[in-house]
Amino acid sequence: MTQHLSAPGKVFLAGEYAVLDGRPALVAGIDRALHASWQSVKNVQIVHAPSGIIWDGGRPPEELRFAVRAAELALRLCEEEDLQHRGFRLVFEDDFVSEEGVKLGLGGSAAASVIAARAACAAQGRLLPEKEALALALAAHFIEQGGSGSGADVAACALGGVLRVRARIPWRSAEEAMAAPARELLHAHAIEAERVRVPADLRLLLAFTGTAADSRILVRKVSAFIRGDPRKWARTADEIGAQSESLREALESGARDEALAAVRAGAAAMARLGEEAGAGIITADLALACALAASAGAAGKPSGAGGGDSAVVLAFGDEVRDRAEAALRQHFSVFRVVPA
Repeated sequence: MTQHLSAPGKVFLAGEYAVLDGRPALVAGIDRALHASWQSVKNVQIVHAPSGIIWDGGRPPEELRFAVRAAELALRLCEEEDLQHRGFRLVFEDDFVSEEGVKLGLGGSAAASVIAARAACAAQGRLLPEKEALALALAAHFIEQGGSGSGADVAACALGGVLRVRARIPWRSAEEAMAAPARELLHAHAIEAERVRVPADLRLLLAFTGTAADSRILVRKVSAFIRGDPRKWARTADEIGAQSESLREALESGARDEALAAVRAGAAAMARLGEEAGAGIITADLALACALAASAGAAGKPSGAGGGDSAVVLAFGDEVRDRAEAALRQHFSVFRVVPA
């Protein structure tokens, strides 16, 4: 029997980069989901249907390496719990890409990690609650990123909704995480996540720049800046983290003008970080999207590392959202999304 799974994509509402250093961030799992199906077979096989790539052992291809790692950790957990090993075939049916096949920056690797962990355990007859799926997927993501990342995107894809997150990564390297027993990974408390209440009239748009960002390069540049000038980094990171907290407080209290101001201030702080680190976080397209959003009474900022991908635009009410959408559509592909 074929079983179906899905995981939401993610958008960063606030706190990028600063979250790498333990400061708070706001992320949301959204209603654009990654879909997959699995069924029991003799051996383990993972398929990326959009490209036709199949993995059935050995070194995984780039398109599947996060999913393979997550499945391996899940199978290790089941082995530690003395469950009988059963094979399965997991097929990823789609991907977070535009009509032109460009990645949208919605956390495809994080969502794939969550799905693979769930599928691998389900095939062994073990229910994997969402917090355990988050723990295994986060560890797999950390390992495959070479011992970096906050896990905030994985939290959004595992838990959904709007979340306040803080990274508490206990491992000093990918090798240390790999060496840990899988049952230990479940209790590592590598990230704190709590749900955030948002006003009923909150509206979200994504304005896709048409260019995929390479977040690994951007993170490397920011990491080099952190090592080279930790005091300047601390000042900028404190500002990004403070605006994340301001946005959370404004959303929970329904202070709409303050929420929009926090988004704009957070975008400005990210721009300063990009200049300081030579990282090009705010591209000309992202700057344009933010300006158009502001002119319509909304507020925009990069969603994620910047350097391309999408701007996330926050608006309150349909009228403001529609104005912002009309302005943005003259230059970008625009998607309406909601926390899911």
